[in-house]
Amino acid sequence: MNSRLFYILIKDKAKSLKYLKHLPDKLKGPEQLPANEIFDPLSENIQINNDLFVGNLTRKELLAAIPESPILEKLNNDNELSLAMYLNDAILNEAFTDSFVNYLLTELRLNKHPFKLRLQPDFSFSVSDKDVSAKAEFSIKENSMILIDNIRSLRKKTEYGESQISAEILACAFTNFDHAISPTTGESQTVYAMRVIGTNFTFYKAFLSRDYLKSLHQGFPPHNLSVTISRFPPNDSQKTRFGHDYADKDHRFLIIDLLYRLKECLFKM
Repeated sequence: MNSRLFYILIKDKAKSLKYLKHLPDKLKGPEQLPANEIFDPLSENIQINNDLFVGNLTRKELLAAIPESPILEKLNNDNELSLAMYLNDAILNEAFTDSFVNYLLTELRLNKHPFKLRLQPDFSFSVSDKDVSAKAEFSIKENSMILIDNIRSLRKKTEYGESQISAEILACAFTNFDHAISPTTGESQTVYAMRVIGTNFTFYKAFLSRDYLKSLHQGFPPHNLSVTISRFPPNDSQKTRFGHDYADKDHRFLIIDLLYRLKECLFKM
């Protein structure tokens, strides 16, 4: 496959441009934006599930959150206790990140109508006569999906999984655009995505126009068509390069706030 098919353009505070060679021609992103420019503010009448705060346990306390630990006595109920132990697993071994994320999405009721939580869904896109497939860890809802991927291979040349996320965003959008029974067949697509590395969360949003997606049938998109992927938080500091950390009690409130905003966005679509 032509290496120009995908590239990511990242705009940092110094307004410099950085390209990845692996990732769609004219698929730009992630552009770093404030959270309020990616998600609408959360409605005042939304009730947050307080159990998701895990009793404000610190990372150090979560590391000790094993059965029979006195740390668990700080928690108020079985829901908090369960999440604490899922977090403990994910902190100690990233192989358990999927279990932690699945529990979190279920607690947010993103597996209930009108949502549909799918595990390892298959998506694909075509450029001319070439087909490319992509598989994420989770997807939510049939159209305007949230894609969630647990990135295990942290290599700088792929911008720590962002090339993979960009490919999955395109594949999801193209599948919804091109599939005969999709509720958004032939329409422009909005796709949200989330990268999870251990307990670190990064959020993305992309709009892919009908003309851009339609042009892929003929080959690479013309120069007047492009896509921008927005991301939050920025990756211009060591602390947020891999996203905000759910195990950090100071980051946890922001992540929960963004997850609820994401849910509200899907309700409106």
